[in-house]
Amino acid sequence: MVLKPEDLIRNDFASFVRKAFYYEHGGTKLGNEPYIEYLCHELNKVATGETPRAVMNLPTRHLKTFLGAICLTAWVLAHAPSAKIIIVTNNDKLTEHITYHIRRLLQSPWFKRVFKTRLADDRSRVGDFATTQGGEVFATSVGGVLAGRGGDLIIVDDPLDIKDAGNIRQIELVNQRFDNGIISRFNNSRTGRVIIIAHRLNSRDLSAHVLELGGWRHIVLPLVAIRKKTYELGYGTWCRKPGELLRPGSHTPKQLQQLQATTINPDFELFYQQGVGGGAQIKIRREHFKCGSMRDHRALPVVLSVDPGQGDRSSASYSVIQAWVQVERNNHLLLDQWRDQCGYRELRSAFWRMVRRFRPAACIIENTANGPALIEDARRKKWLNVIPIIPDGRSKTARLIAHIGTLQKGHIHLPANAIWTEAYITEFLEFPHCRNDDQIDATTQYLDFMDTKPNLALPARYALGAFGIKRARSIGRFPGRLDLDKIGPVVRHYR
Repeated sequence: MVLKPEDLIRNDFASFVRKAFYYEHGGTKLGNEPYIEYLCHELNKVATGETPRAVMNLPTRHLKTFLGAICLTAWVLAHAPSAKIIIVTNNDKLTEHITYHIRRLLQSPWFKRVFKTRLADDRSRVGDFATTQGGEVFATSVGGVLAGRGGDLIIVDDPLDIKDAGNIRQIELVNQRFDNGIISRFNNSRTGRVIIIAHRLNSRDLSAHVLELGGWRHIVLPLVAIRKKTYELGYGTWCRKPGELLRPGSHTPKQLQQLQATTINPDFELFYQQGVGGGAQIKIRREHFKCGSMRDHRALPVVLSVDPGQGDRSSASYSVIQAWVQVERNNHLLLDQWRDQCGYRELRSAFWRMVRRFRPAACIIENTANGPALIEDARRKKWLNVIPIIPDGRSKTARLIAHIGTLQKGHIHLPANAIWTEAYITEFLEFPHCRNDDQIDATTQYLDFMDTKPNLALPARYALGAFGIKRARSIGRFPGRLDLDKIGPVVRHYR
């Protein structure tokens, strides 16, 4: 038996979605990407009540609002005209956009031909309308009033604005309002359904918050597949291969590389990959950093890691210079650090102060911003081992993940009483939502360099100057135990 188009639209959510897209986009057909079929299959489970709690995470510009808020609402009302639906978003403009298009679908000629649901004339505001069969759609923002409202289906679409990705206070406020207000608005707590639709913005956002509680179906699709995975479509399966885009051909390799490098807060791993890739592995705690004493810390070659900034404006990135040594068992000690928002002159002066102080075996300088000028200047000292570092295109998250084991196993050691220690640790704890990540960049640059197993040696004796000669003669008499709590500018010379 051959089904008529009306029968397909009436009984198959994916066919309904395609018809709605065609209508809403002036005759443009929806693409045949398998992910759309997968999402339709999962959303229909929410509509029928098979999935009463769901979180849907996928990258921006992949029809999540159209599918999960607009079409799902129209589909539920088409089959249950008396259903009461609450829609919550992060702002009134988005709620108006969603409800306007829901009304357009319900009033379209093709919808009226297929379904019997009709809008009531006496209650027809854009964000608050009803059906003649007693159904309702009420839309508001997260901070809006829900008193007196009840729902059979609650749709939470982008509850957090992207500008608040690093705003922990706003994130916690959204989570609290969901827990204490939104989720309690069911007409029947046993049969009520709720779906949260969002791209990931923070490791503590509403999606993460409810998933930690358990009992939620996680519908998640990263922009780029990280492993082979098979998805149920209802009539078959979709096997997604590693490296496959949701929309094949939507991004070139160069565009993806640029996204990874420029998407910072939230970062690429969270905003585009939805936290299912390497970004989910970043769990750094304060106790991972070891502050205090180091044993058998003798004459070891120092590496200066320089992450140059772009200027002295308050909005400019910081310049950072870190002095590192590698000690036994792959432990790394950050002897000292300089950090400032400054122009090239201040960066250059700070660099030469650190050189005179530590007589480094190598100076690794990122070849960006003020880096090229500093590299040229540093090379004037023939004894100084200057190594330009050209960024390899990896995201900041990817660079940090490469060394996550080093951090989590406590291999990073810091002086306990340095004025910069607390800010250094805090930046790691807040990543990727920290305001600045220059200290992390300098650290991962150093760790990348040490992974190459460089052949480091102290500078030639004649290059050290008078103090360096005295130091070289005194090294053998320096005690084997070094207390970082008492470390001082002179002691550091002996390291």
